[in-house]
Amino acid sequence: MNWPGQLPPRKDWELRRLTSADALAIADHWRALPSGSRYSRFGHILPDATLERFAEDLDFDTDLFCGAFSPEGDLVALVQAAPEWDGAWELSFSVLPRVQRKGLARRLGDRILRMLAAQGARRVRMCCLASNQAMAQLAAALGFALQRESTFIRGECELVPPNVRGLRPGQRERLRGI
Repeated sequence: MNWPGQLPPRKDWELRRLTSADALAIADHWRALPSGSRYSRFGHILPDATLERFAEDLDFDTDLFCGAFSPEGDLVALVQAAPEWDGAWELSFSVLPRVQRKGLARRLGDRILRMLAAQGARRVRMCCLASNQAMAQLAAALGFALQRESTFIRGECELVPPNVRGLRPGQRERLRGI
């Protein structure tokens, strides 16, 4: 069924850097998170109106965002990298429950770490609740050294800059898409 003015359906998942044009998709993604996922991401169960304001106030000039889009065009997974006062960057993830445990967060994490290294970043941090074992496993898989502090797990990772071809040590070809 191909009507005039109708976009063809996407056949594949899309993984890409997000821009200010994606602020509405980010707000929709955050609103689609159930309360437990909102708490894991933000440390609070935030109402929809607050999430919308957060999305409107995002700074795409300083922060870095990558997202995974479903074949239907929905933003289903998101990673945000925000610079900290000491030159390190902090990562924050959110993944809709229907696509959790499919490797999307890992792929987004790999992508954003490569992007940060290419920009000259050398240290990256993550923090999650100690009860959030999925995030702790993701951080460990991405190469973060983890330390438990009371109710939190904190991780830090040193980035290796890419070579002139944009590859990390041991990498033979560029990674594409999902």
